[in-house]
Parts: sequence; C-alpha cells; structure tokens
Amino acid sequence: MDIRSLRYFVEVVQLNGFSRAAEQLFVTQPAISRSIKKLEDELGYTLLIRENEGVRLTDEGTILLAHAKQILAQFKNMEQALKEKSGPLTGVLPVGLPPVIASTYFADIIMAFSLRYPQVELKILELGTRKMRDAMLNGEVETAAVMLPFDDERFDLDIFSTDRLMLLVNEKHPLARRDSVKFVELINEPFIFFSDDFRINELVISACGIYGHKPVISGRSSHLDLVTAMVRAGVGITLLPDSMWRKTSSAGLSIIPVIEPILAYDLALATLKNNQQSRRAKAWHDLAVNMLRINRR
Repeated sequence: MDIRSLRYFVEVVQLNGFSRAAEQLFVTQPAISRSIKKLEDELGYTLLIRENEGVRLTDEGTILLAHAKQILAQFKNMEQALKEKSGPLTGVLPVGLPPVIASTYFADIIMAFSLRYPQVELKILELGTRKMRDAMLNGEVETAAVMLPFDDERFDLDIFSTDRLMLLVNEKHPLARRDSVKFVELINEPFIFFSDDFRINELVISACGIYGHKPVISGRSSHLDLVTAMVRAGVGITLLPDSMWRKTSSAGLSIIPVIEPILAYDLALATLKNNQQSRRAKAWHDLAVNMLRINRR
C-alpha cells in the first residue's frame, strides 16, 4: 500500500468515476484501475463496485475511505512541515470556529495573529460540531475551537472557558421582565434554532427531553444575525451564550438567565492527536492559549 494508491482511491470515490479521477490526476484510467486493483489484492477485499452511474463503495471501501482521508491529510501536513522548517510563516491556515462564539472569544486573537504573522492567510471556517470534527479528520481544518463534549478520543482538548445559555426574547414577550426563568416554563414556546449540526440545539433538545417534550421549532438559520432578527420580530425565542452579550447589541431584546437546569458547557481548543501540526497551526494554537488564559483571569 502506498500514498499514491490511496490518493487514487479517494479521488475515484469523490469524483464518482475512474475517468473523471484520471482527468483530475493527469494519469491514464488503466493506471488508476491497476493501482486500486493492487490495493484490493493487498487488503484482500473488494473496495469499489463499478455501476452505470459511477462507483459504489463496499462496506470495506467505506472503512478504508475514512482512514485514507486521514492518512493523506497527515501526509500533506508532514510535507508542509518539512518545507516550512525554517523561515517566516507563510501560506494558508484553516481555523475552525463555532459561529456563535467566534467574535466573542477570537476577534482579538485573529487581529493579533494577523499582525504578528502578516504573510499567513487565515481561512476561518464557521462550522457546527459534527462538520467541525469531520473537517479536522479530513485535514480541511488544522486547529479549531469547539463546544464540549467533543470526540476527545481522537483530539487533544485545552479547555479555555465555561459558558451558559441565556434566554433571548423580544422585549415585549411576557417573560421579558423576569429576573430568571425555569426551563420548564419554556418547553411550549416556539424556538428559533440554528442549523442541525449546532451543539446549542442539542442542549435545548436534551433539556426538553427531561420533561418529556420535543421543542417546537418556528425557525432555523445558521447565521446569528438572522436568529436574533427573528427573535426581535417575535417569531420565537432562542437560547444563546451568556458571553456573547458582552460585545453584541441587545437592542429590542431581553436576556434572562435560565435555571433548573442551568445549561452550561465548556469550550476548548482542539487539535488532532498524533498529527504533525504545521508551524502556522502551532503558532495560532500557542497564541490563542496565551490570550485566552489572560482574558480568563
């Protein structure tokens, strides 16, 4: 088994065909076919089934695909690290940040990093929990901030803050003038949710489950501005981190602590275990750890 065979295999799957993969990789189709046949012979399993519409993965092929993506990502990072062993930091650094906390915790870090390493292009990817995990495993994101719990068996996690969810309602809502609200009082309210992959949704769904209810969802968006706009318009209520209101306008809204239960969670910086980090990623991680530690005091 070699890196080239794994690359051919992944390209065939992603492009759904041998001919398309051959064009993309600038090699002949027979060369790709021979390489994948050799891979199947070495492993002792059929990995792909050719069909009229393209290719279909076998169960064994699905397992190999997940591992192959990780191997290729690590190989790419190793090559990059060897090239960048010395000299100024350059290139592109993909950083994953949850949209809800990105500006709250990382605006100053992004500015400081850009000033310190001006030749590095920061590529910020705002992703939910599941997509963030997959992006890191596939090498699309080198370092990230995540809401816990996360897949800690495959990642190193440095906890940097504990946050809690606060109720957000239109200022004319019946609950708007309350000092606190028990969660049970919210279970029949219409909720504004984020997109499916967001950890905040899971916290709300779990809390509703304590009382045997499923949340009533009156709207969804992956954009914080749209979520708060829908709340201002009276479409529904939502729950958002306490920390974000330190830097976000709350005009037209009331922000109220939720109790019984308090919906608290930890935030952490995440890196993939046993992975050779690029100098860029290490520089970002070290700077973020230091600045977050100072801000936490």
